[in-house]
Amino acid sequence: MTKHDMSDEVTMTTVDPDGESEFAEPEVAELLDPRALLADWANAKDEWVRLLVAEVIATARPVGESTIEKAYQLFRQEKALDKRELPVVPQLNVEARQDESAPPLTLTRLSEVHGINALVSGSVIEPHEGLTILYGENGTGKTGYSRVFKALANSRTADTILGDIEADAVEVQSAKLEFTLGDQAQTLAWAGDRGVSPFTRMSIFDSPAVTTHVDEDLDYVYVPAALALFKHVTAAIQAVTGQVDSAITNIGSGSPSLLSRFQRGSTVYPLIETLGASSALVDLKSKVKAGETVNTELDSLTQAVAALRANTMGTQITALKSQQRVLTQAVAAADALSAFDQTAYNAALAKRTQLATDYETFRSELFAVADLPADPDDTWNDFIEGGEAYRQHLVDLGVHDADRCLYCRQPLLDPARDLLTRYSTYLEDKISEDIRTTDGALTAFRHQIASIQSNEMAAFIEEYKDSDEANRPTYFAQVETIEATRSAVAAALTDSESADIKIVDLVNSAKGAVASALNAAGASITDLENQQQNRVKVLDEKQTELLEFKDAVELGKSWPLIETQVKSAKEADRLRTLKKPMPQMARAVTELSKTASNQLINLSFDALFIEECEALRAPPMKLQFVGRDGKAQRRKVMTGKHKPSKVLSEGEQKVLALADFLAEARLAGITAPVIFDDPVSSLDHRRVNEVAQRIARLADDIQVIVFTHDILFATTLLNLSEKSKRCSLFQITDESGKGQVTRATGLRTDSLSAIRGRINAAIQNAKAQEGEVRDALVRMAYSHIRAWCEVFTEEELLKGVTKRYRANVQMTTLPSIDGSKLDEIGPKVTEIFEVACRYIDGHSQPLVTLGVSPTLTGLEQHWTELQNLKMVNDGKS
Repeated sequence: MTKHDMSDEVTMTTVDPDGESEFAEPEVAELLDPRALLADWANAKDEWVRLLVAEVIATARPVGESTIEKAYQLFRQEKALDKRELPVVPQLNVEARQDESAPPLTLTRLSEVHGINALVSGSVIEPHEGLTILYGENGTGKTGYSRVFKALANSRTADTILGDIEADAVEVQSAKLEFTLGDQAQTLAWAGDRGVSPFTRMSIFDSPAVTTHVDEDLDYVYVPAALALFKHVTAAIQAVTGQVDSAITNIGSGSPSLLSRFQRGSTVYPLIETLGASSALVDLKSKVKAGETVNTELDSLTQAVAALRANTMGTQITALKSQQRVLTQAVAAADALSAFDQTAYNAALAKRTQLATDYETFRSELFAVADLPADPDDTWNDFIEGGEAYRQHLVDLGVHDADRCLYCRQPLLDPARDLLTRYSTYLEDKISEDIRTTDGALTAFRHQIASIQSNEMAAFIEEYKDSDEANRPTYFAQVETIEATRSAVAAALTDSESADIKIVDLVNSAKGAVASALNAAGASITDLENQQQNRVKVLDEKQTELLEFKDAVELGKSWPLIETQVKSAKEADRLRTLKKPMPQMARAVTELSKTASNQLINLSFDALFIEECEALRAPPMKLQFVGRDGKAQRRKVMTGKHKPSKVLSEGEQKVLALADFLAEARLAGITAPVIFDDPVSSLDHRRVNEVAQRIARLADDIQVIVFTHDILFATTLLNLSEKSKRCSLFQITDESGKGQVTRATGLRTDSLSAIRGRINAAIQNAKAQEGEVRDALVRMAYSHIRAWCEVFTEEELLKGVTKRYRANVQMTTLPSIDGSKLDEIGPKVTEIFEVACRYIDGHSQPLVTLGVSPTLTGLEQHWTELQNLKMVNDGKS
């Protein structure tokens, strides 16, 4: 951090809901009760609002459905939507008071842990009511136990607890917790649930929480119970608003069946479709048809429309148009058949036959001397034409060699040349050209006949062929003759046969009658369509009159429903107007909540945070308290509004997070265990000592549980707890499986008081024994005296400047060493230390001293001297 950063004071600002501007905080009132704030606000509002607020204040719970319904009914009666029947809601009178504290929670025993990571079962942890230290190296299983507490508390950093991933079967997660709540002892059979009351009141700090407490905008874990009242009031107002919305939707939509009673197209229909608060009922009423004669008039109109709808002319027109299509096709077929040149067709057919005979004779004679393997036929003909095509292709490419065979490429001899000459003669023959010309003419004749349409005639003939002659149309025979002629000619052409029938005679006699019938049908259609047009116009007029009359009659029948719908629409409009202030009410409650939370939480937190920062020597920091949607949140920023993590070291972030965590925990008035999981990782020795001192002070009044693998931190906590005796130490190992827990009296380092107790106990035990037993006890006591001398020198004479379990020299305490006392006390302590070394098994002795046994009297004398030396060092003698 820069020097400028370090000079910043810890200050508090409040940020408006948009997070833009800051403003100075007003002075804190001596006592602020959110209940009184809500009551004063509600007294200035409608009765239905006071009803809701009174319920929330009285029960401190969300408002029930029955009260919401009652508040909505009261709202309607207040606004004169309904008749007033509910009693008046009196003004609220609430005296300010403090929230009551929750009964203290103390953990007394954790046992029967199963299915948690790879922890072995059977271990028991019995936390002290003060400080409990759970010490163990990395990977011994501490994390498994801490995860149980995090799950119970549903802490911010609680993660999913896995079982033993290497086990063959998944074990159900469970544990047994014994605890006291107030004065009552209770037991919980935990089954892996998260957020179990009352353990949710526990405060837990671990390494992942550092980022959360340093950089994030945090909601408070603890919120005074009274602050929840604002949320309940807001929810209640929103619920009543929801009732209003539902009423607007239900009554505003109208009757779904009303519009279906009327017919689209009438002048009444759009008026009913748009029926609403602004509808003019007087104008609509004028359209009503009612009375004794309406049924008679309705029947008369209905019969008139039915008669017009019979539409016999339409049927006749349809039939005539069908006949018109048949006759039109028959006339067209007759014209086409008349245009067919029967003589030319027959001549071409005869010529084609003769040409085929001549062609075969010519081919046979031409190739009689060619020694062909078979008689010339169509396949052979294709072969010759293919060869000619290939020759022409070679000519086009400029590579044709007339002296070589097209197929084998061998030189041509005279016989071959003769055969090729015959091929050329064959291909250029006049008979072949005539055949092709004649075939083209015959194909044209066939297309001429095939293009004649006959589908209408065929269907007509099929329809009437089995009918009596009296029931057939007069032109049936003529149409049948034309169709039969067309069919006969088409069959002859398809089979390449001559057309022997007298086509012109047949169709001309029939065409006259068909043409006359076609003209008559067209005239009839025109006449009927003119008549039909007038009928449609009259029918339209009568149908419109009937439509209007029916809706006018229905208008009278539905009038009560129409009046109700218009009344409902007007009510819906009023409700929309009355609803407009409701969102402002909810926002006003949010503003009250922000005021209350600022004074009850933010200002208190600010003071606690400053205090914790000073105790932990945390870097200076600005606090901002952000209020959005009624939430109380805090944010930490540095100069230039930088996030702390962008400026501070890892150690500085750790103590800043601890300060934030402890301030938040204290904000509620701690009534549940505070748990630390490796809180000093990445801290130097000085900060470790400061954190240990803060935790030790915290444990003077409340239950604190510490998980750690740091021996300096653990021993410092033990030393700080010597006087209070409010400390228990448990060691977690993985010697027989992860998570083995054993109660311990100390770690690898000893305190003077602990060693003093062991020396006194050894002396008392030695006094009660004789011979070798006493000798062994005296030697053991000297072993303790040797340790006492080391610890006394390390802690008292040298003031902890250097320690065996610490990697650094604490130079800051060097000036506190009293050199005069060191000169006075040091030699005497060294003398007794050397005596002790001669009597313990840990040192090899010269032969002359091996046989010298220590005495109880000498032991007591040396111990007394050491105690006196300590008193001199302490300035007590």
